Amino acid sequence: MTDRALPDAEYLVLASRLIPDRDGGFTISVLRRVQDMRAAGARVRVLSVDPGDQADHDAHRAEWVRRGLLVAPADLRNLFDDARTDAAWLRAAALPLPAPTAADDARTIRDAEGRTVLELPVIAGDPAWHLSEAPVVVWNADGTAPAGWLPGFGGLYRAWLNALAAVSDRPVVVICEARQVGEVLVADAPPLLDPDIRVLHTTHACHVQTPYTWDAPMDAAWSRWLDIADRFDGVLWLTPTQQADVQRRVGDGIPSFVVPHPAPSGLRNEPVPGRIVMLNTLSARKRVDHAVRALARVRASVAHAELHVHGDGPERAALEELAAEVGVGDAVVFHGHAPDPETAWSTADLFVLASTNEGQPLVVLEALGHGVPVVSYDMPYGPRDTLARGGGMLVPDGDVEALAGALTALLTGPGVRAWLSDAARAAAAQMDAAASMRALAAAVESALTAPAPRPGR
Repeated sequence: MTDRALPDAEYLVLASRLIPDRDGGFTISVLRRVQDMRAAGARVRVLSVDPGDQADHDAHRAEWVRRGLLVAPADLRNLFDDARTDAAWLRAAALPLPAPTAADDARTIRDAEGRTVLELPVIAGDPAWHLSEAPVVVWNADGTAPAGWLPGFGGLYRAWLNALAAVSDRPVVVICEARQVGEVLVADAPPLLDPDIRVLHTTHACHVQTPYTWDAPMDAAWSRWLDIADRFDGVLWLTPTQQADVQRRVGDGIPSFVVPHPAPSGLRNEPVPGRIVMLNTLSARKRVDHAVRALARVRASVAHAELHVHGDGPERAALEELAAEVGVGDAVVFHGHAPDPETAWSTADLFVLASTNEGQPLVVLEALGHGVPVVSYDMPYGPRDTLARGGGMLVPDGDVEALAGALTALLTGPGVRAWLSDAARAAAAQMDAAASMRALAAAVESALTAPAPRPGR
């Protein structure tokens, strides 16, 4: 698959949770990357820290196997399931009693025999809950009494990774996929993360708020994360534009690399003329209302044009009312949740993206791979970089008239759609998994040879 294998290492891809049909394209992108890493010859384990029930985790694993995104259920390990099975590593890492004052209430994690394994603090109403050092209380092997404690969720996560790394016969590279998890991995608190573990941190979202310029305000979580990002062995940005905007803002002290999502290629598409598709949640950020208003203008020239919206969310009722209000109620089809997006891509004539912001939307790459031309607002981040090789049109951000004009031009211009479809497939072929893995290999090589100033090193 790739002409550049990943460096020899034990790869741990760490996410907060990996639940089917949750978190949009994030979960799919993580599991697809794992597939690409394995195809490139890497030894990879997928990890999650979701403190759910093991029965739920087992159901999630089975579903990912069914969808072809995991080879076997054992490919996805969960911290709490590991603790339920054998908590020796947990007790070995625990600090001696007495623990600091515990929270007023706690969530108890028990093993299959009902024995208490640990107690988690419950920190309600605080978006920075993961930074608390409220004690995680570790119980003895019999589950009869506390045996020690760890400082917060960060101490718990670090203890688990240290235990996994201790039994590896190769260098360990953690690819962290969640900011709340990554932020505490590099904290200066016991137990420190083993200094020989290399941590690469992936970013998945736009880091700024409205008006989404390079110097626009950031929320507290992004500001806090960027303050400690130089402790990672590498930060993986999805697009060069976002990497450049961050460097412009905070300087070049963060070791960073561009590792984009790959595009699929050679996929089937038999377009229904005039069928414009969207695949996204029905939330305000996705601006489906712009596409509905644009369709009303498009139909003045293309009477058979339709908008097929795949996805669900809180805006659905309002969008249905809007479609009726602007006279396209019979031409907008809301399909609801799309567990199999191939159904949408197989008949799509055009794809439209109208979000306020993205990271690097998988749907644009999927459209290119299916040869479906893209019409997108020129918003941060992703569309401009992804369409640089062709396959679509960018229009000014938020300009519904321009959006309608581009859609109309592609539906009425002789040969334009076919030309862009060929360009889309060619672009996808250049942005394949091999290209993504070459970029990741360069980041890993750098991390293995240039240790970062993380606490404990």
